[in-house]
Amino acid sequence: MSWVLFSILATLVWAIVNTVDKYVLTKLVRKPVILLMILGIIGLIASFLVYLFHGFSYLSYFNISLALVAGILYIIGILFYFKAVKIEEISRVIPLLYLSPLFVSILAAIFLGEIFTPIKYLGIFLLIIGAIFISSKNSIKISFGKAFWFMVLASLVFSVNAVITKYLLGFVDFWTIFSYIRIGAFFALIPIFFFSFKDLIFAVRRYGKKAIIVISLNEILALVGVILITIAMERGYVTLVNAISSIQPFFVLLIAVILSIFYPKILKEEIGKSTVLLKLIAITLMFVGVILIT
Repeated sequence: MSWVLFSILATLVWAIVNTVDKYVLTKLVRKPVILLMILGIIGLIASFLVYLFHGFSYLSYFNISLALVAGILYIIGILFYFKAVKIEEISRVIPLLYLSPLFVSILAAIFLGEIFTPIKYLGIFLLIIGAIFISSKNSIKISFGKAFWFMVLASLVFSVNAVITKYLLGFVDFWTIFSYIRIGAFFALIPIFFFSFKDLIFAVRRYGKKAIIVISLNEILALVGVILITIAMERGYVTLVNAISSIQPFFVLLIAVILSIFYPKILKEEIGKSTVLLKLIAITLMFVGVILIT
């Protein structure tokens, strides 16, 4: 069951990353492409280091192409995610990523043959209901604004990425797959570098080196989360790994509430009793879902 531990650690890491992303995009850098370019550069450096110290295992040209496609999809998913983060509270946005268990369960059943008992699919269903419920503005009406649809698209794209990654892990070690996907992500960013590199230079001059260092450290942390979840997928079913990571909203909500109370200048969330109660009910549904899955 080590895959459970790696999945939980990945969610904790990503919860921190998500919170910093929200702060960066609302307080420092207004253009998400700057974060993407930094992420792409760090990912390429990480791939080079893996090749230098570990080497790449043999992979067919077809599977290399699949890995590169997975990297491109990863960037597309993050673009949708950044769009949503800019216009909605982080504790409402992140749970919507966990619509992906629905997509992953369908894709993994079709392409990987991952079929489970009804009780586990009930757990996945509870995770999805909780994700939608926690995104609502109040307990009566669920808001299906732009952020919701951006996150639906992001969830779908990330799900395809996850299924491709699990498939490729059947051929070689996770370090090789991790590296090829990062290379694919960098290729996807080449047009962005071409049109927006001046924005990165401007950001360095305007916001200073400290801001860029904060962003860089956060993107490194994001890659740590990717490594952890990739290890989890190598050791467990992608459907269950993807589903159990749905406890991430708990960490996001906890961090957001703490910052809103003690450091509101960094991050301000709605923390009224009814709002927090609504989110806690939704997260409880998610935890029940996780219990049923594991």
